Amino acid sequence: MQVKIDGKDYELNFGIRFINLMDQNHNLSNNGIRTGMGVNQAVTSLSMLDPIGLAEIIECATWINKERPTLNQIYNFLDTDADIAKLCKDILKELQASNSTKAQVKNVLKTMKNAQERAMKMSLEKSV
Repeated sequence: MQVKIDGKDYELNFGIRFINLMDQNHNLSNNGIRTGMGVNQAVTSLSMLDPIGLAEIIECATWINKERPTLNQIYNFLDTDADIAKLCKDILKELQASNSTKAQVKNVLKTMKNAQERAMKMSLEKSV
């Protein structure tokens, strides 16, 4: 997948390096055991159409390019040129297809759906 930022095409890659970069900012530690939460955060951000999360995802996914866009260039792209909803949907599809992320994305989406169903059920029970 590619995005055009400031007139330049950038390849987005959602492999192991992407996961590692996302995990650097999103992880849990318990008794010395570190668990990466970067893919979880990416799925949540994309599902919620979060432009700040989207900017981080693009920044991490451009690791494969010799020259990468700056975070300010990405922010400007999202502010002026991007269809954020479409871009979130397209990137989520890429994450669902990538060998490195597809199993975890499937789990995260299932967990989100189950949580939403439980919340709806509780809300209905309270209103009765």
